[in-house]
Amino acid sequence: MLTLLKDDSNLRVVLKEFPVLGPGSVEAAKVAVAVRMQDKTGKKYLDFHQKLLGGRGKADKAHALAVAKEVGMDMGRLEKDMGSDEARVSLEESLKLAETLGLNGTPSYVVGNDVVVGAVGLAALRSKINSVRCGKETC
Repeated sequence: MLTLLKDDSNLRVVLKEFPVLGPGSVEAAKVAVAVRMQDKTGKKYLDFHQKLLGGRGKADKAHALAVAKEVGMDMGRLEKDMGSDEARVSLEESLKLAETLGLNGTPSYVVGNDVVVGAVGLAALRSKINSVRCGKETC
């Protein structure tokens, strides 16, 4: 995804929290939603995700809070936002969307009207994006 974003300034990516790995995953997703609520530019949110998911160990509440602190979030506000209705509704909406689309794991992508499930790789995603944009695998 990062390569696609770097190479294509017209690409729009919307990241949805989809905690599928149990209670720890749900707690980490709550932290992620609170990070997004606090970071209007999305830069720290992306940095948070890269560090959380790119590191070792499980993505649970303790790990997510440590990463949030590392990327410079206001931890008092983060704790408050994690328990907010906005955070709860955000996660509920993501789960409903995933159910509607028939998603049961990550990563999953929606490109145009198509759902792409699994870590299909850069070439396959680029091809799918091009197919939506210009009707063929290479524009």
